[in-house]
Amino acid sequence: MAMLLSSLEQSLVSALEQMEIIDAHEHLGPEAERLAVKVDVLTLFGHYTRGDLAAAGMSEDDYETIQNHDLPLEQRWRLFSPYLERIRWTSYTRAARIAARKFYGADDINEKTYLSISEKMAAANKPGLYERVLRETCRIRTALSQCASTDLGTPLLTPVMPLTTEFLTWEQVSRPTVTSWAGARRPMNPDGEVRTLDDLLDANRAYIRAVKAEGAPGLKMMSHPYQPPDRAGAESCFRQLQRGEVDSLPWSNPLRDYVVDEMIRFAGEQDLVVAVHAGYWGDFRNLDPLHMIPLLERHPTVRFDIYHLGYPWVRETLMLGKGFPNVWLNFCWTHIISQRFARDGLDEAIDLIPSNKIIGFGGDYHLPVEKVYGHLVMARENIARVLAARIERRQMTEDQALTLARKWLWDNPVELYRLEV
Repeated sequence: MAMLLSSLEQSLVSALEQMEIIDAHEHLGPEAERLAVKVDVLTLFGHYTRGDLAAAGMSEDDYETIQNHDLPLEQRWRLFSPYLERIRWTSYTRAARIAARKFYGADDINEKTYLSISEKMAAANKPGLYERVLRETCRIRTALSQCASTDLGTPLLTPVMPLTTEFLTWEQVSRPTVTSWAGARRPMNPDGEVRTLDDLLDANRAYIRAVKAEGAPGLKMMSHPYQPPDRAGAESCFRQLQRGEVDSLPWSNPLRDYVVDEMIRFAGEQDLVVAVHAGYWGDFRNLDPLHMIPLLERHPTVRFDIYHLGYPWVRETLMLGKGFPNVWLNFCWTHIISQRFARDGLDEAIDLIPSNKIIGFGGDYHLPVEKVYGHLVMARENIARVLAARIERRQMTEDQALTLARKWLWDNPVELYRLEV
């Protein structure tokens, strides 16, 4: 299961294992959320492996069936196992297999081990799970986590909140509430309705002030195409909704564009990072990282953390880091999208990007916290292989390589997000 590494690469991995790190992106909620659900081996195939299962032909109904704990595990495994063979060699699945081996003593996930893994997972699903996985095993000091809540219950998690919400209907505009894919909700204006566009802006500003006071060092948005801010157009959309002239606005509309632009500016005034999902997800044509260029130019003093290296637009995203002083590049998620792509991207980033602008790791998981470790193992392998090649070419010494890795995994995220750790 382990990647075959040279003696130099393994030496670097061993050194990386001793480093405390900042996990620069997760979706982990409070530990109580994980402990409240039943878990078994199929929990390891939630989150991103769900996408691989769908791509392999599993229907949504079948996925819901394998995660239905009212049904016998043996029945669900029989439904699942043919698909496991189809996705066995993806990077997503490798993270699950590494986690099963580390935490539950299974060399593989198969017909012979699934019951034992499930029993051990259920027994381990108790208070202290995050401490055991994140701090003791991964050596993570804190993880920047987005679950639309600042009430995370542990210094192991530091909240990153949504920048704002979509404004498509009058209900969303008059009673704005931020939500996340995990289902969390937070009212932006608990004291009353929004009656004017300025009320809406004030509600968003109040929300940003509140989450900053509650410990959020950053806000997250998507690299959607945004038009230049147009106050008159935003006012027109607002009045159309208010008067009932339209039931809803198109997904891309002047009201959304104006509010997003204003909140980016306000985030900068509050010394908050704007984190940006760029690239791969759903119809990723709508998430091209180059959509961000007008925003980067309009807000040169705002710090932007561009996630996932914008995959598949990797070189384009690298050029954002090359050309804009206010851009950092975050390798969260990348090592489990494809280890090969992440290595190539990291190697090229060394040539292109100042060393203080690279963020080395973010697990990007929700319920299956064990897979954070699996992802981190893969990230350490990638970092070691890239740096070992540079050492062997005599471009840097081993000490210089480890100093660079420490920047990526600790110094840079601490500096970017102003973390007090």
